[in-house]
Amino acid sequence: MRLMRNRSYIFVLLLSILAACQAAPSQQPVASPAPAFPTMTPGHALRGELPTLLALPLDGSNLANPATAVARANQPTPTPDYADCPSLDGDPPLVARPPGTAREMSIAITAFLSGGGSLAVLENTLRTRWNALGETGGIRGDVDLTGEGVPEIVVSYATPDQGGALVIFGCVNGDYRLNYQGTPGGAIPVILQAGDLNFDGLPELLFTSEDCSADDCLYLTQMVTWSAARGRFINLLSGAISSQTIPTVADVDNDRVSELRVELNNPGDADTGPLRTGTTLYDWNGLIYTRSVTELDPPRFRVQVLHQADRAFAAENFNEAIALYNFGLDDPALEPWRADEPEILRTYMRYRLLLAYAFTEDQRLVTDFQTILRDYPDPLNAPVYVEMSTVFWNALQVTNNLNAACTEVRSVIARRPEALTLLNRYGSRSPVYTAADLCPF
Repeated sequence: MRLMRNRSYIFVLLLSILAACQAAPSQQPVASPAPAFPTMTPGHALRGELPTLLALPLDGSNLANPATAVARANQPTPTPDYADCPSLDGDPPLVARPPGTAREMSIAITAFLSGGGSLAVLENTLRTRWNALGETGGIRGDVDLTGEGVPEIVVSYATPDQGGALVIFGCVNGDYRLNYQGTPGGAIPVILQAGDLNFDGLPELLFTSEDCSADDCLYLTQMVTWSAARGRFINLLSGAISSQTIPTVADVDNDRVSELRVELNNPGDADTGPLRTGTTLYDWNGLIYTRSVTELDPPRFRVQVLHQADRAFAAENFNEAIALYNFGLDDPALEPWRADEPEILRTYMRYRLLLAYAFTEDQRLVTDFQTILRDYPDPLNAPVYVEMSTVFWNALQVTNNLNAACTEVRSVIARRPEALTLLNRYGSRSPVYTAADLCPF
């Protein structure tokens, strides 16, 4: 019995040893359900099955290397050859008869340059045969506008169908092509500056064209530069600068970035009315040149102060309006725009002060009305604004309501329309008044 028991123990022990020596059964991974691929969001965890990586075959087929996939997806593209360009010292055929359209002109010039035609021959043809350069047109081939090492050819000329034009030709892969054509209208464009104005490493091309199609002659100024990201020339102004003088270039604030300076030196005429003089600066904001600041000279004419005060009044800046009305009344250096206006404008500004003092509950209200009564005791024989002041005052005393007082004033305006015509005779650039403007409460 003892022998049988010992054999049983030995048998169990052997089975345990054999079981321990066997390999553990393989556990198959449980695939987690792959969710629908979401839009990439920072912090979002993505789960899903990855393909099984196989050993790389020796022949290089069926590669699973991500770098290989990227390389295959980004096959090289031909790089433009900017060095293999015509020498521009020949004399290939160029039509002697002027082309009939701007498009035909650019096609002919492109073919001429691609054939190695010299700029001297091109300029002579444009000037003497095509009669396209005039006094302000010309050709430049000394500025590399794209930074590729080969200067572009810039031509400004008159076209038969689109007015003045400025075109830029560039050489790519041994041929010239039209890279830019600006037709601002009007006369032949004049190149004002070709250089790095905004300190970004590439030159800008600043040009202007005079347009006299309207009553006044205006200069339309544009600025273009090469954008490598877009592969074309772009305008660095949101729109052409329209001015009566040619803009100048100056680094006003000494930051190595040039500003465009437009002088406002037109005092106005009978058609426009009085105009404020001064200076407008256009500055670089990192993307484009935009209007930065306009510095106006002190007003020269009394009506200009009146207009500025009325703008402040309409914006409910009553403290500013009150100060301007008093300045217009007191400054003896202000000039009249019209010979008959001094008493008219003085009574109007007194009337407007009355409104402003009433709205702000200023104690000067009574003093202002007393001044009107003292200077003009007979309202019917005074400018209309004296009667408007009296009617406003009386209605305000009865109703203590600004709206009711203005209703009475507007009835005076309806009966005496000179209240508007006396103000609306200052030219096309001056504000146009309505009855509601004169008493807005």
